[in-house]
Amino acid sequence: MGTTAASWRTYPKELWIAVLGIGIALSPTNTKIAGAAWLLLCMAGLVAFFRAPSATDDRASASKAWLIACALAAALAVIVALIWPDRPDTLHAEFRLLLAAVATHQLVRHLPGAERWRALTLPVVALACVAAFGVIASGHDRHSVPSNPIPWAVATSLLLCIVLPFMLDRAVPARHRVVYGVCIVAGLGGILTSQSRGAYGIMVWTCWLLVTSWRSHHRQVSASRIGMAGLLCAAIVAVAVSSPVDPLRLRKGWHETVQAVNEGNYSSSMGARMYLWRLGWQSFQESPWIGIGGRERLKRIKSAGLDLPLDQRARFQEVRNVGHVHNQYLHAAMDGGLIGLASTLTVLAGLGASAWRLRRVDPVASRQMQGVLFMHATAGLSNVNMAHNFYAIMLSLSVAVILIGAGARAGGPEPAPVA
Repeated sequence: MGTTAASWRTYPKELWIAVLGIGIALSPTNTKIAGAAWLLLCMAGLVAFFRAPSATDDRASASKAWLIACALAAALAVIVALIWPDRPDTLHAEFRLLLAAVATHQLVRHLPGAERWRALTLPVVALACVAAFGVIASGHDRHSVPSNPIPWAVATSLLLCIVLPFMLDRAVPARHRVVYGVCIVAGLGGILTSQSRGAYGIMVWTCWLLVTSWRSHHRQVSASRIGMAGLLCAAIVAVAVSSPVDPLRLRKGWHETVQAVNEGNYSSSMGARMYLWRLGWQSFQESPWIGIGGRERLKRIKSAGLDLPLDQRARFQEVRNVGHVHNQYLHAAMDGGLIGLASTLTVLAGLGASAWRLRRVDPVASRQMQGVLFMHATAGLSNVNMAHNFYAIMLSLSVAVILIGAGARAGGPEPAPVA
């Protein structure tokens, strides 16, 4: 953080980065602010497009992989929309990713040193984690956040995936690590307070990152340390489950699952998911190549249980209140068959390819991208986050921050050449 002030004084013309930083810092508090930050990123990429291209470096290869993946995902989504022209709004997420990917690739090729970009953007990402906690802590309940609480919490976890590997970088001064550590704790607190179970994977990622970081610094991790870490995690989960208030909604989720299995009552959060997952799989099996389309999906969801006697219809009330199947992969397969599923998987492939290409260019940036990949992939198992524009915007911004900031780090070893 100490280099931030110097960066402002040395490069005052980069005011747009300051405005973008403010947008990122406040993005968890307002969806329109997040959208404005995304728009500014796209406009900056447009301006960079008309500048003379700079020499292509290693990070441009990673941004190109992400751009190609987003373009392919958007093309596949367009094919599905042409086959089933009943839900054109479903293209919003893919094209938001694509436009931001184009802008990011241009900025990677034209912006000056990555070190300066990190000095200006990493502190605001950390502040966004604090802002997320402030929003959920000051609200009345988990639904007081500016978007649906699940994609909102997953979007916050993407910010944590950027800050966590940076905090564990040995080149970062100890006093800065303390500050970033506080921001990380605030972000984790915001996610847990939101009670969005689909975002709890960030706890798994955090533990994995801490263990691997310890191993890289000390070459090996003793079995006793791993056991102690496992016991600590188990103790935290046990306390949360046994607490009378059930702060993480874990006991409630288990009870709803048992109720759905034993009693056939799907009028609950987990019960509805179980029914919808089965519905999505059955619909995909009916038409595995092109799916059944969005209109037919909505028809089947809204008519769930209506063919049963009146006293049994209430068991499907929660199912009829939603519009998707609460699983990104089954949702895509249900709407567009293998073509729709390929579009969803292509985004994952783009994140993975970028992380792979960054591994020797900038190991910290590679771990950041791995975290985004992990959270995007796992959170999609229990919710269709891409159905929310806010989530697509935050995913775009997170990837842009990582790719533009990738490169040699002060005090670190020289990156190895990429074959």
